[in-house]
Amino acid sequence: MQEEEERYLEIIKESNRKLVILELLANFFNHKDLFGVLVRTKIIHKLFENNRILDINKLELFHIQYTNSLIDLFQKLKKSKEQQYVLISDEIYINEDILTKLKLEIGETKFAKQMQLHAQNMSGKIEELYHIFATDKKEVFFNWNDLITFSQRVQSEYYREITIDQYEKLSQFNKSVYQNEQARFERKLLGRLNILNFKIKFSCGLVCNNEIIEIYEFRDSNDKFVFVANEKSFYFLNEEAVKGVDLSKNDSSKEAIVKGLKNKNAELKKELSTIKTTLPESVLDVLKEYHEKISSVDFLDELQNVDEQTNILKTMLNININ
Repeated sequence: MQEEEERYLEIIKESNRKLVILELLANFFNHKDLFGVLVRTKIIHKLFENNRILDINKLELFHIQYTNSLIDLFQKLKKSKEQQYVLISDEIYINEDILTKLKLEIGETKFAKQMQLHAQNMSGKIEELYHIFATDKKEVFFNWNDLITFSQRVQSEYYREITIDQYEKLSQFNKSVYQNEQARFERKLLGRLNILNFKIKFSCGLVCNNEIIEIYEFRDSNDKFVFVANEKSFYFLNEEAVKGVDLSKNDSSKEAIVKGLKNKNAELKKELSTIKTTLPESVLDVLKEYHEKISSVDFLDELQNVDEQTNILKTMLNININ
């Protein structure tokens, strides 16, 4: 009798241990069928615990034949999920670190404000050129350095890349011009700028092999003109020449990276929130079938057959968890 009692207590203790493990797995995966299996397993456990007339060895056989395989399957799956969770968490952390650094590099000064000041400087230079052409002065001090230096400084981060063919089409011009050592200006354009008091705004910057083209427009109309930096040339924009060229406002390449990283992290965080509850179809099928199996009214009778190897057991043992 003492030996039977010890046997009973040992099996109940081991069964409780398996219930604890099963409950931890159910809480981790938070899946209804796994919780259903947990509840059904607890019922079977209580049935043997509270009815000493039942053969306690059947409870042990139940765990050997069914619970152990289920626990092994979901422990493997849990390990795989935890590895994925760590990898995704690390990627989010790395992205956040890059975002912080990029935001500091971009700084407080916004590109739009910088280009507004750049357009004002360009307006002043154009007005200077107008007076030089109007008075036909031969010797005059004129310096492009501040404008060109600024354009060269921002081009790599902000200006949009164009092809050699696009650059050549934009920079070609054969109409009447004013020309001196400082610049070349389409006559009609310079006259129009004078009438409109040289009020212009920056539209966008383009670059090809470090050669810069800037597009400006009049404040009081949508007409645009081109500044070819290396030639110091100004022309009305040829609509045919800009077909296929993106003339939308420039964005910082770093800001584009920031935007991309933010979107990526949003996707990763969404994936992180569902990674534990998303199970492979093969596992879902096995889990559903397993739940139905142990919930069957005839299930306890089947426990008497020690050698029975169900298809569910074989499937659980053969599932490959990546």
